[in-house]
Amino acid sequence: MILYFSGTGNSALVARHLSSLLGEKVYRIDAVGFETPPGVGADDKVIWVFPVHSWGLPKAVKRYIEAVEIPGAELARHFLVATCGDDCGLTAGMWRRALRRRGWKGVAAHSVVMPNTYVTLPGFDVDKPEVAQSKLSAMPRRVGEIAHAIKCSSPIDTIFQGKMPWVKTRILYPLFMRMLTSPKPFESNHCVRCGKCVEVCPLANVTMSDDDGPQWGDRCTLCLGCYHVCPVHAVDYGRSTRRKGQWQGALKACLQGSQAKR
Repeated sequence: MILYFSGTGNSALVARHLSSLLGEKVYRIDAVGFETPPGVGADDKVIWVFPVHSWGLPKAVKRYIEAVEIPGAELARHFLVATCGDDCGLTAGMWRRALRRRGWKGVAAHSVVMPNTYVTLPGFDVDKPEVAQSKLSAMPRRVGEIAHAIKCSSPIDTIFQGKMPWVKTRILYPLFMRMLTSPKPFESNHCVRCGKCVEVCPLANVTMSDDDGPQWGDRCTLCLGCYHVCPVHAVDYGRSTRRKGQWQGALKACLQGSQAKR
């Protein structure tokens, strides 16, 4: 069983590729009104696929792990496949601790480098097209390596922590989650009412008003799917994203997952 969370489509692509290699069914993590996954046993694997947010767990994934009931999950073997633009910090340790609190066992953690999508702070932007394409081209081989390791139930982590992982995850991550994940800065200045931002949101946090365009609720996990999917770049996170790029190369898979769920 593959449980995935995706806002901009990168993790959705990886989850679907893993599914094709392992024959595991894919279930979308949705922290609002999610369906209970099927039961698992000692011979089963639970594969968690999600993006790294500020060198740690996305808020939505953390809430999901805390709340979801998976019959038999304490017997199954759990694996992490984290997608990241560059590095992961101590995300694997956070994931294992979250599982242990539920009585579940994390066997191994892996990472896949995908195109950068975080754009809301100075100095952060999407990758240049050639860099993004290079990462996408390398993804199938990397996911194939991970699939082989999961098939063998290898306990060896192949997750790239990067430099100063302790500082990034233990200091920067909590500051980011506390101060830089509010939906309040979101705005839309020339919305064409296409509804794609509503459709792509994995938490059903965006609604469309005929008079005022998109409106954001308080369930935001700052995945930025609404920002990247907008076809006219009408969605901004305050002034910080007005001259930033968008990444739409993987959003089709995310939208397909949303439609399939409905």
